[in-house]
Amino acid sequence: MRRRVGGFARYIAIFIMVSVFAAFLSGCAREQSWKIGARAPEISILDLNDKTVKLADFKGKPVVLRFWATGCQACVAAMPELDRFSKKYRERGLVVLSINMGNSKPLVEAFAKGLKLSFPVLLDPALIAAKKYAVRAVPTTFFIDGKGIARKVVVGEIKQDAFDKAVGEMM
Repeated sequence: MRRRVGGFARYIAIFIMVSVFAAFLSGCAREQSWKIGARAPEISILDLNDKTVKLADFKGKPVVLRFWATGCQACVAAMPELDRFSKKYRERGLVVLSINMGNSKPLVEAFAKGLKLSFPVLLDPALIAAKKYAVRAVPTTFFIDGKGIARKVVVGEIKQDAFDKAVGEMM
């Protein structure tokens, strides 16, 4: 009996060591994926029409990426305001992309149509883009200048004056 317990304890110790090592490695990757002043991570995801959209498609234009989910009340409540922000700066070249995290296409499609959003709504069902940007909470908004350089990140809601300031610093 004593031998069995010792073997079991050894397996637990190995499991803990492997888990700590894996957590360490994933933490390192996250830190390197998003840094203010560095090139923003490239993403390639589908829109609601099954068309591939890449961050590189908007080279030369400032881009705002908003990560959100339909289960997030603050995200849902803020979408009309984000649409107003998008319309306000569209003529100056600003691109707003909203990236839904993990919800089904039919749900997101119904949501976007119901609100008559004027900016692209993208799908990240496997959370690949969210992982590249180390998104830990929704909504999270990233500001990327026309050269593809990460300029600012805002976790939580963003008010008009803060949005205006962040966009002004990118343009």
